[in-house]
Amino acid sequence: MKNSLDLITVGGECLGALGEIGVSVEMINDFAYAKELTEEMGKPGLTPKLSSDFNDFTEESGFWLFMQEDGEYSASVSVRFDNIGREKMGDYMIRTMRRHYPQQRRDTILDFTEALPPNFHGNMAYIGELFMRPGFRGSRQKLRYFMILLQVTIATKWPIDWTYAMMRDRDVKLGFATNYGFSIQIPGVARWSEPTPPGRASSEWLVAVSQDNLSHMMAHYARSLESL
Repeated sequence: MKNSLDLITVGGECLGALGEIGVSVEMINDFAYAKELTEEMGKPGLTPKLSSDFNDFTEESGFWLFMQEDGEYSASVSVRFDNIGREKMGDYMIRTMRRHYPQQRRDTILDFTEALPPNFHGNMAYIGELFMRPGFRGSRQKLRYFMILLQVTIATKWPIDWTYAMMRDRDVKLGFATNYGFSIQIPGVARWSEPTPPGRASSEWLVAVSQDNLSHMMAHYARSLESL
């Protein structure tokens, strides 16, 4: 069970640490406006799962966090909330990905692994579209504060069961999934038909953290802020 004081303590520490180096963070609920901002930052496009061109997002179904420094937006990340009930996550991913990436003559995604954690369903928060503005590449620690703050914001906004993301193979191997707070990391979860859609690959990992693991992590960090 989440402890609100732990979340407040950890979130406050992340905001304070970022503020000390001249970084502020802004939450934006307007996905169309967020898309314009990311384009101005140099991001070439968004995946359908987090694009306002394919979804009708409301304040209750998703948001963006933007990092700002030196008067410019330097990083952005998005999240959406879905209650998938007790549907198998593999079935849900295949169904939604085929709709997001339609092909006339073949299935876009061939299969999705069943090697997922027990009870991997329910209230799901999906993270994606993390982008750093060219020229603003910062330290891993700065990005960690930003992403842990995102985890805190998700946990305070929704009664989540799981938070998850799809990450590139090279990024997971460089340790970024751990840096962002994901305790479960599974490689090669989806098998795509060729040619694969832009931004997708059969080498992608599914990374996740359960509500119970997140609560433990936040309790630990609240007692030991230097661990952040």
